[in-house]
Formats: sequence, structure tokens, C-alpha cells
Amino acid sequence: MGTTMRVAAWGFAAMLVGCGDDGDGNPFHPETGGGDSSTGAPADSTGVATATAGSATNATTGSDDDTPADTSAGPIFDVGGVDTDIDNGCGCALTYIWIANADDGTVSKIDTRTLQEEGRYITRPDGAGNPSRTSVNLSGDVAVANRHGGLVKFYADESDCVESNGMPGIQTSSGANNVLGWDVEECRAWYVEFPTTNQRPVAWTPGTIVPGTCDSEGEQVWTVMSAVPGLGPGIGGAGGVIATLVNGDDGSIVQEVAVDDFSGFQLGAYGGAVDAQGNLWFVPMGAVAFGSQLARVAIDDFTVTLWPVPAGVATYGITVDHEGDVWVSSTIGASAARFNVDEETWDVVMAGFMSLGGLAEGPDDKMWIAADGGARSIDIVTLEAGPAFIGGGTIKGISIDVDDYVWAVSDIAYKIEAATGQVVGTYNGLTSPYTYSDMTGHALANAFCPPEG
Repeated sequence: MGTTMRVAAWGFAAMLVGCGDDGDGNPFHPETGGGDSSTGAPADSTGVATATAGSATNATTGSDDDTPADTSAGPIFDVGGVDTDIDNGCGCALTYIWIANADDGTVSKIDTRTLQEEGRYITRPDGAGNPSRTSVNLSGDVAVANRHGGLVKFYADESDCVESNGMPGIQTSSGANNVLGWDVEECRAWYVEFPTTNQRPVAWTPGTIVPGTCDSEGEQVWTVMSAVPGLGPGIGGAGGVIATLVNGDDGSIVQEVAVDDFSGFQLGAYGGAVDAQGNLWFVPMGAVAFGSQLARVAIDDFTVTLWPVPAGVATYGITVDHEGDVWVSSTIGASAARFNVDEETWDVVMAGFMSLGGLAEGPDDKMWIAADGGARSIDIVTLEAGPAFIGGGTIKGISIDVDDYVWAVSDIAYKIEAATGQVVGTYNGLTSPYTYSDMTGHALANAFCPPEG
């Protein structure tokens, strides 16, 4: 299919931390690199709150881990701010961000308000899964894709965990230093082994919200892998890719869709996201020389549609905004690009920075994009520059938490105020973190039930 393209360009040279006056002043949980990873030293010396495994401080209140900034319990409504009214069909979200520890073979569950790591879990039976993408559903549970193969789901709420190891009570991890053995951990819902070892994208569908509850029924999860087995751990190649829809309750395979015309080179499908209907969208990593494509697999009939990505856009991260349009970050040339789904046209953002990470829509119509040396925001309506976070090394993951704080992830997880780009808290107890998908569930909720106004 043919597409048309517009270009938005400007310079970022004058943008500094705290620039811009947009945003609603709410805080986010960002994670980025910086500081001394060997000593756990904070990324700066400006009084920013820092948390290591078992220790957390909240910069907005000055409270320590014995007195968290917010002591409210239970799930929090995720769209349009903190709201406990769950009867409007939008669901709820727990206050967790799930960050994959790639080389460690684990995933960390971190409370976005207390900055405490509440659990760490092995993502494959042999502990060598090399996880890299996490996706949180509207019930608050997470699915983790392993680059070396395999998909796993963990419950966020211990009351959902099921007895399976023969010991009294529920045995589950309680923190970074309490990783239980594969056969002991009881908050793992299921695990699915796949025949290929190049598995990156993972994205939940919304399912159907149960009125008056924080649960969604019929949730399913998409993942994509190379079509040819035996290519080596995490390596793509010729032969296309396979998109797989998995039953969220038991891990059974619902449908496999061969996408033969999507190049398996450049690590195959690199990032994935869903829209409000649960359709899967994915792109490769770069792949400019092979003709980069944006792919959609329709959830109703499993038809596949491919669109060419504009020249000069080397795709990396992907997300869907609340208007239903698809955004990708770019590693060279452009900084990002937006695909208007209704018109099948592209808008290319030439903002003067490259991105080696993900992106996520935050408050006030701002798309936050991982950038070299920080994270920058673009207005999704005007495509103009907004607030920025400068620092933290090479950011990979960008996500938005339940209180509208931006999280930027590198070696350290940074929690950032969206209105100013200022860091309000950090967590530095991670081990080789690498995640830039929907780590909190905010992107899914934002697409499924857009904010009012």
C-alpha cells in the first residue's frame, strides 16, 4: 500500500532539564542509566531520591522505606489520574513497573510509589532466557518474552497465585535478594516454550472489563518470533516471522500467523504494541537496507497488512497513542515517526536526536521518547518539542506509571515529573536491565480507554 509523508523538524540544542511549561505536574517512574553501577551510587548529587534493593526514598516527600509517600492499598485506576471509580469500563492497574534483567534471566516487580522491589522472578526454567520485553495487562499481571525463547506470565496480586509446590501457603519472591527456584515460585501463572529462539515482542490485548472489578476477562497476549528454528539465540534471518496469539488464562496457543513477507533479518520483529481492538502492530530493528515495514495482524480474522516505513526512519520502539495512531522511534535520521492509521500516511519527526529505546504517551498529549543522553517529549498533535529529561546515559525503556510519572530505564530506573523533566526518584537495584515495552500497562489502558478532554 502506498503512503504519503510529512516532515516536522526543529533543533533541540537549547533544551535543558526542566525546560517547557507543559504537563500536569504528576510524577512518573523512569529508568535510565547513569551513576556507578558497581557501587550503586546515585546518578547525581542534587538530592534526588535513590533506592537500591531493599532501600527506597521518595524525593517528593522525603519519606524513607518505612514511611512511603502513599500508603493506600490495592489497585489504582490507571486512566485520567488516580481514581478508584472502576465502573466506567476502563479497568484498574496496580502500582507496579516490571523491568527485565536480561543477563540475569529474571524480571523485577517494583512498586512505583515506594520504589521498593517487591519480587524478582526467573523467566525460563533454565534461568537463561535473556528476557527483554514485558507487557502488563488491565488486570495488572505481566507477560515476559525471552530473547532466547519462551513466554511466561506472573500474577501481580499474591491472592491470585495458586498452590503448586506441595508446601503450605504461597511461596513467592519478596524482593531482589529472594529469587525462588523455578519449581518453588507459585506466582508464575504459566510458561510456554517456543521452537525458535528469537522472541522479542510481547503485548496484551485488553479483553473485556468485568464491571465493578479490577479484572478483565478473555485477555490474550501476542508474541512474535523468527519463522526458522535453529538460527541461534536471539538471532533473526530469512524466512519471515510468526505472530502468535496466546490464551492469557492458561498459555495455550490460540492462533499462529505466518508473516512471510516481513523480513526476518535485523533480529526479526523487534517491538510490538496493540491498539484498542487488540490488533498487533510490530516493526523490525532498523532494517533500512531490507526495506523496513510496519506490520499489523488483525485479531478478528488474522489478516496481515504491511506498510513501507519512510526512508530515513530506522525503526526501534513502537507504541499506539490514544488516538489510535502508531508511533515508532528511530535510531538514525529521524527521531520518530507517526503513522496515521485512518489515512495511511506518515508524519516524520526530525527533532535532532536519535533513539535507541522505546517511547510512551504521557499526560498532556506528550509522547516521551528515549534519546541519547535522556528522554524527550513530542506533542502528538503539533509535533512540537516539549519537556525533556537530560542525563542518565543511554535510555532504553520509557513507560508511564499510575500517577502519570515518566519512567526512563537504563542501568538505573528514573522516575521523572512529566511537566518539567525533573527526576523525583530512582531505583538502582537492577541487574543488566533491558526493557522498553509497556512495563506498567499504561500504554494498553491509554489506547483502550483514552483520557477525557
